[in-house]
Amino acid sequence: MKSNSFVTPVDLRKKPLPAVIIYGDTGEKEISKLMFSLIPGMNVRFVTPETREALIEESYNSAIVFVVVDDASDENIQLAAELSNLPGVVADIIALTAEQQIRQRLHMLTYDFDNIFNREILQSEDFRPIFLHKLKKGIMRLNARIQEDEYRTFRALLAVSPDAFIVFDRNKRLLFVSQHYHYTYRENSHLFVRGTPVQTIFDAAIQELGVSEDDPRYDNAYKFWSTLEGRMEFELDNGKVIRNTATPLPDNEGTIVTTTDITLYKRQEKALAEKQVELADALSKEQEASKLQKQFISMVSHEFRTPLSIVDGNAQLLERRGHSLDQEQVTKRLKTIRSAVSRLVNMMEAVLSSNMLQTGRLDLYPEKFRLGQLVAELCQEQGDLATTHKIEWDMGDVPEEVVLDRKIVTLILTNLLSNAVKFTQHEPLIRVKGHLDGAAILISVSDNGIGIPSEELPRVFERFYRATTSSGIPGSGVGLALVMDLANLHGGTVSVKSAIGNGTTFEVRFPGNISDSSQRTMLNK
Repeated sequence: MKSNSFVTPVDLRKKPLPAVIIYGDTGEKEISKLMFSLIPGMNVRFVTPETREALIEESYNSAIVFVVVDDASDENIQLAAELSNLPGVVADIIALTAEQQIRQRLHMLTYDFDNIFNREILQSEDFRPIFLHKLKKGIMRLNARIQEDEYRTFRALLAVSPDAFIVFDRNKRLLFVSQHYHYTYRENSHLFVRGTPVQTIFDAAIQELGVSEDDPRYDNAYKFWSTLEGRMEFELDNGKVIRNTATPLPDNEGTIVTTTDITLYKRQEKALAEKQVELADALSKEQEASKLQKQFISMVSHEFRTPLSIVDGNAQLLERRGHSLDQEQVTKRLKTIRSAVSRLVNMMEAVLSSNMLQTGRLDLYPEKFRLGQLVAELCQEQGDLATTHKIEWDMGDVPEEVVLDRKIVTLILTNLLSNAVKFTQHEPLIRVKGHLDGAAILISVSDNGIGIPSEELPRVFERFYRATTSSGIPGSGVGLALVMDLANLHGGTVSVKSAIGNGTTFEVRFPGNISDSSQRTMLNK
């Protein structure tokens, strides 16, 4: 791509100078030199492109385009229509021809030329004012188009900006507003035009937002928009938070207000504050746990000592007098030992599992198994250890096979059953019932024991807490806390109902069958 240019001797500017194009002026460039001599000192360029591609490129910044056309058969005659159809080309397209016949020149005009000049007129004195007049009008059109391009570019840049902008002049009247405001205030978007007072815009916007004068947000917003100074944060009804910042323009020409969505920042700020509270709470709990640890060690050591003493005492008795005891006495002593060992195992599992839950090292392993069969086995096991207790079970409409974590279900039911046995001593009757509630599986364990005071029910699932009615009955306060943690781990819940002297009912709700995707889900406490 190649072109020759004549540039007037004036100061160069950053923006390209308006161009006067002469296309088809071959040889000695006589036409170009003549026109160049007519406008000395003007801020224009004379360009003589030698290819159609160079012509099209230069025409975008041109004020006038002259095309040399010999006659109607000249291929250049098609250029007028081609250039006129280019977006952004505002120059007059003028044909220069040596054709003398008026009919032929008029025919050339039909090819979308704006004017047609005979080349002889270029030598006359009348051509210079005609040329200057067309050049000035072309420069005006070109500058207007450049300003429009800049304005469109400016609007496009603001449109893709996450922030909204609104500019007021020194009299607090609207100069410019980005499209964000039109989208936000659709009902009153017609007011966001140049010259509208800021008070009018504020009244319309605050009304569209549904904020009345008695709303706590009103005064803060009114103060900002009436002064156009400083910064203001405003929370919308949908929870979105925006920040308005007023910045004075240079030379006191007005003010630009930037509106920024800071919802995410506010959420992060709130989350950080909550995290700080959580850390403070965690520290407090850690200190409390340190105190409870001593209590726990004392309680566990006592609980372990009792069943071990039972095992040791009965074992010594069998060792010394086993040969003289009848079979019934031996069986009774062995059952006592088994009961004490079972109690130790349950306590160990409770303590270890509870510790796993606290450290986050217990996983879910859902599997398909017969829930009714498991309940029957656990009830029979407890019945063998507590021969004076009557234990009944009925699984109702619970499916024969379920998909749950068998180990967790076993731990939960074992703790609830042993708890019921321990706190039911007079004509003890324990009932285990199961039924469906939608897709959920509900299992309740009821007893007719001593009961729990109503005011203490909210605390029975706390670690190491023991109800006042449990005085004199062995226990560590770990079992029910473990039941609650295990139920939560399994996506379920546990609840309790009780009354003094009328027994207690614990009910565990398990979700429906767990999908395979949830297997090996790590507990993260």
